[in-house]
Amino acid sequence: MKAKIIIGIDPGFDRLGWAVGSVTGRKLQLLTHGLVQTSAKSSMMDRYQQILVELTEILNQYQPTQAAVEELYFSTNKKTALRVSEVRGLIIGLLLNHQVAVFEYHPQSIKMAITGHGKADKLAMAKQLQLELGIDAALRDDELDAIAIALTHTLTDGVS
Repeated sequence: MKAKIIIGIDPGFDRLGWAVGSVTGRKLQLLTHGLVQTSAKSSMMDRYQQILVELTEILNQYQPTQAAVEELYFSTNKKTALRVSEVRGLIIGLLLNHQVAVFEYHPQSIKMAITGHGKADKLAMAKQLQLELGIDAALRDDELDAIAIALTHTLTDGVS
């Protein structure tokens, strides 16, 4: 069985988490992960451009065929939700332009796939990712979220 390369993305305009992995069956081998971090002092257009440039470099280097992207979930700050929604649109457009199949996952579905509980907290998520993949549980939340999204895609038959 040939391995597939996937990318998990936790969208954000301050920090965008990403994780690239090789998947065989239902087994994820994490290849690399990181953050795209933008400056609050930059204009939104410059921040969007930075996200596109850095993600393009990652896509060109690893050439994933599938992407798992977290769905937007906000209950309070409408301005932040709008900006994150705009970033998601940019990301999805970029992925489609690179012929990457896009799959979306709701935060509760991610928590359920990783911990077995849809209301798990960040600590429980980090601990389970550490057990499953041997990663450092002290990584930034956005990076951990991207890894969790990639693992969710792997575990829920998203990889075909």
